[in-house]
Amino acid sequence: MRIAILQRDPVMRQSIEKILTTAGHICTAFDDGLSMSRMLARSTVDLLVLDWQGVRLSGAEVLRAARAVGGDRLPVMFASADTAEGNVVRAFVAGADDYVALPLRAAEFRERVAALLRRAYPDRFSATSFDVGPYHFDISRRPQSLIQQGLFTTCSKFVQNP
Repeated sequence: MRIAILQRDPVMRQSIEKILTTAGHICTAFDDGLSMSRMLARSTVDLLVLDWQGVRLSGAEVLRAARAVGGDRLPVMFASADTAEGNVVRAFVAGADDYVALPLRAAEFRERVAALLRRAYPDRFSATSFDVGPYHFDISRRPQSLIQQGLFTTCSKFVQNP
């Protein structure tokens, strides 16, 4: 997925970008909200990761512009060192979908991003197979007999919902 990152701190920006590219995403990083807004005007992304504080345009201003143009479909996450409750609440009121504090916990951040993307783009994340321990379930290749099919369905539901 294509992710645009607005982060004024270069160390945090690189950290966010590294976590997301390691997870297989394509990232475009900005330290300037105005540059990000210009890019968003001529290109699309699948997710925004914004800093509350920004240069020239803050993350909140970028969010307002993105919501005015694209509506609510684009998932937006704030990743900011500013964890004041008032600012977190303002981000959610403005239309943010999630807010994480810096410094990041890499695994948690990666999974929060994955959850946002799954909710926003369910058609891209519908898995036809999955593995649980030594067992492999392929939903597209269900067994033909009713007994096998019943066991398959029961087992697959059981391991999907522990």
